[in-house]
Amino acid sequence: MDERRLKELALLEQRYGEIEHGPNLDWVIIKAFKLPPGWNRECTRLLIIMPPGYPVTPPDNFYVDTGLRLASGAPLSGYSEPVSQLGQNWGQFSHHVDSNTWRPSPDNLSGDNLLTFMLSVERRFAELNQWPS
Repeated sequence: MDERRLKELALLEQRYGEIEHGPNLDWVIIKAFKLPPGWNRECTRLLIIMPPGYPVTPPDNFYVDTGLRLASGAPLSGYSEPVSQLGQNWGQFSHHVDSNTWRPSPDNLSGDNLLTFMLSVERRFAELNQWPS
């Protein structure tokens, strides 16, 4: 299991740059996740917590530095802060992967993994304020 997670963390690091992870590989922070235009900052830290059943169970929700807003000042739906994780406050985005479409495979490069989860996060940010409540 650790070997799989380490490979997936390497995929994240290749795409997003510097990361930090928990000693048990149960969480990962992307240190400078670049945001698309339309937000009040260019980048944020982004936290993913892996559930105990990962990779069969996909990650649920993701967390960013507090204070993230749309550049227009419009309110964000499906977002709340502060939420305590890892001993600090974060902003939490409601983001759920449909477990019926999440398909990890023994070869983490051919099935769903942390990178495919993050690609879904990227799509959500690109949609700006189209978050589900």
